[in-house]
Amino acid sequence: MVGNMLKVKSRAPVRLMIMSIALSLFFLLNNTSCNLINPQVEGDVGKAEEEVVEEGDGEITASEKLPTQITLWDCLDPKERFALIESVDNFIVENDHIDIETRHFRNQEELEDQFEAASLAGAGPELLLLDFDGVQRLVPGNVIKEIVDEADYSLFLEGLVEISEYNNRNYIIPFRSFDFLALFYNKDLIDKPPMDFEEVIEYCKEVNNFREWTYGFLLNASEPDWIIPFIGGYAEGGYADWIVDYSSNSLNLDTKATEKTMEFLTYIYNEEKILPYDIEYEEINELFKSGDAHMIINNIRSIKEYQEAGLNFGVSKIPRAWKGNKYPTPLISGLGFMINVNCYGSELEAVNEFIQYMLTEEVQIGWTSNTDTFPVLKNIDRDEVIRNDDIVYNAFQQARVCRGKPHEELIRVIRDAIRDNVKNVISGDILPAEAALKIQEDALRLLSGTIPVEEADETE
Repeated sequence: MVGNMLKVKSRAPVRLMIMSIALSLFFLLNNTSCNLINPQVEGDVGKAEEEVVEEGDGEITASEKLPTQITLWDCLDPKERFALIESVDNFIVENDHIDIETRHFRNQEELEDQFEAASLAGAGPELLLLDFDGVQRLVPGNVIKEIVDEADYSLFLEGLVEISEYNNRNYIIPFRSFDFLALFYNKDLIDKPPMDFEEVIEYCKEVNNFREWTYGFLLNASEPDWIIPFIGGYAEGGYADWIVDYSSNSLNLDTKATEKTMEFLTYIYNEEKILPYDIEYEEINELFKSGDAHMIINNIRSIKEYQEAGLNFGVSKIPRAWKGNKYPTPLISGLGFMINVNCYGSELEAVNEFIQYMLTEEVQIGWTSNTDTFPVLKNIDRDEVIRNDDIVYNAFQQARVCRGKPHEELIRVIRDAIRDNVKNVISGDILPAEAALKIQEDALRLLSGTIPVEEADETE
């Protein structure tokens, strides 16, 4: 028994070796047969892997973008504030990878003060929506990013473009326009607005009746903003012959254009005597609403007031200047976007996406319908919605020839200098040529703070 057992044990390794060789041959033959039957399998697998890699290298869809949050500060009026919230909500629906928080301030001064402090500390909101005066207030503090590739300024109203700059560099992207003058006329009395002031003068001669307080046209000459447009209408040197040089913020009032404006006022008030001078804005406005003044120049924000009063009125560009061939150029202002100098990377990309959205024709037209503001895209009047609204369309034609309102400090001294000297011209105390020089001198004195206008009058 011991011998038989030893024989069995001695054969076991041999059997295991034979089984091992057999299995190896089986697997070898099996792999060879598979390759012979389907030789492209390995290649197809590799190709599939390559396709997966290529798909992964494509553009990232909106749903795959990393979530980004930005903050926007504003100091808008209630109507505009409501429109902003609606626009933000609509934008987020279309761009769910971006979240926008908004903060509202009671006035622009408070917003500017808090923003400047935050930005200097390396913080603050990524985006501001505010009046164009913010350029002169914030840019010197190095807290605003220069606009280089974020906007195409050739698309905007030229009057807003010229106040978007500081030292010949852009710092604000125009968004809405407002606060400009236009001609308003009673459509029950006038079928077609006059093309020039020769027509206005002739019409006044026909219908004026001072005893019955009936006027063909009234001008609020005691307020400089109603006089300034005519300086632009007489500007022979084009955009250079204007009340201010925007690139340097220097005054430019002693010009032929200013002199001709004073001559025009002398003609209508003292020679033709077709207008009363001692009449205030409120009285002019009421006379127009009652139908006793057939045409006036007024701010575009009066549209709503006249609509609510049930007036059948039209809006038009201010007629071409008397003895001239150019349209007067009222001042214009608006709202614009400014970007924090600390805004970079994905936040800057999100800011740019939002601004581009707000500049679409759909948003621009929507705000025109729901607020008291106008678009900034100078060719938007080609849109059917704008063309079908006579008041909006014609008001926008006026906006296209407006000039940018200088910043607050500068326009204040210009207004003060013009106001007193216009009064002196109409009263006959000073000649038009002398008035142009006097307006420049008074404005410079006011700007320097050396002497108020009243004292300047006494020293002449």
